Amino acid sequence: MPQHYDKTCSPFDDSELGTERSRNKDLKIAAVQNKKLTKNQQTFNRLSKRIEQLQNAIHRDSAKLEAVLKAYNADIPALQRSIAANRLSLAKSLGETTKRIKYGKRQAADVRNVILILCDEAFSQIEPDVETEQFYNAWSRSNYQQEVQSQKDAMKRMFSEEVKGAFGLDIDFGEMGGTPEEMARFASRIQSEIMNNGKQQERRCSGRKKSKKQIEQEELRKRKEIQQTKSMRSLYLSLAKALHPDTEMDGAEKMRKEELMKKVTVAYAGKDIAALLKLEMEWVASESHDLGTLPDEKLKLYIASLKEQVAALEVEHASVFYNPRFMPINDFWHLPEQQAVHEIWDLKQACTRLHGYLINMTDVCSDTSRKKDIVDFVKEYIAMADFDLSDPLGGYLVDF
Repeated sequence: MPQHYDKTCSPFDDSELGTERSRNKDLKIAAVQNKKLTKNQQTFNRLSKRIEQLQNAIHRDSAKLEAVLKAYNADIPALQRSIAANRLSLAKSLGETTKRIKYGKRQAADVRNVILILCDEAFSQIEPDVETEQFYNAWSRSNYQQEVQSQKDAMKRMFSEEVKGAFGLDIDFGEMGGTPEEMARFASRIQSEIMNNGKQQERRCSGRKKSKKQIEQEELRKRKEIQQTKSMRSLYLSLAKALHPDTEMDGAEKMRKEELMKKVTVAYAGKDIAALLKLEMEWVASESHDLGTLPDEKLKLYIASLKEQVAALEVEHASVFYNPRFMPINDFWHLPEQQAVHEIWDLKQACTRLHGYLINMTDVCSDTSRKKDIVDFVKEYIAMADFDLSDPLGGYLVDF
């Protein structure tokens, strides 16, 4: 009895090939009695299992992050905005106290610092209106718009340095512009300059005398490219023959083959041998053919494709946690889901306490008889700011 392919669907199924007859199984070569798997067959099984594990991890971690983000978005953003508004109200009330209370020189300087701290914290969540900008400018040594522009300029300088370090190009990011259209045109220009720079370097290198090793490497690369082209054509013709819709009488099956043939054509046109190999493996899986009887050379091609898929999935898995939409929950993504949700609940309680605290201090600032309480608050707030604990959205375990 020959080795055989367990009736399965590829674990990396995209899904047209994952029909009901082959769904939810493992793509692997099974050993038969008294006959061990070859080294390549074992490698194939190990890689396909790794792909299955990575896809499960991507699905699991994405689902967890979505659940945690949902818990976060239910209350925290609204509380953030409310707290930002409370901070601005407190800052303005604190500013009003300087008209009614006589502060010492040091006390007045501390009041000014707290007003600016409160405004900066608020501006990280909400954009100031004209009146608030004017209030901030009255207390700051530089106006709000100048500071925003200064931050933008610093960011552009950083980008310029990174591009120069990576590609050796002097790019003036000050020419980028602010509209989406201007930014798109600038990005296109940068891409063009990087490509031209690369071509110039290639021409410079090609003009030099090549070593014997370099010549041998180029010849090997060309032979591989020729072999790959032949393999791709062979794969394409094989799949085109198997998937030709005119040979299928069943309507649903004919539509399935038409869709698959479109994918095969796109992969062949794009010279994507990995995609063609993946489609072939999935076709073999869906049709219950015997992978165990494949020649070693074909198995090696599958293994090369599987390795590429493992590498791509590992990158995809790592990138799940760096998706910009999950930035608000950066402090929680590494925790188990239930623990993360509990931490968010704690954050909500801390935010609620801070919300009440800011309202209470705003009321205190309206009472000129409570100078001592105002001065004590100012000192404490500066001390907390020094330790980066004044913002409960960063140091939310602090009990206000």
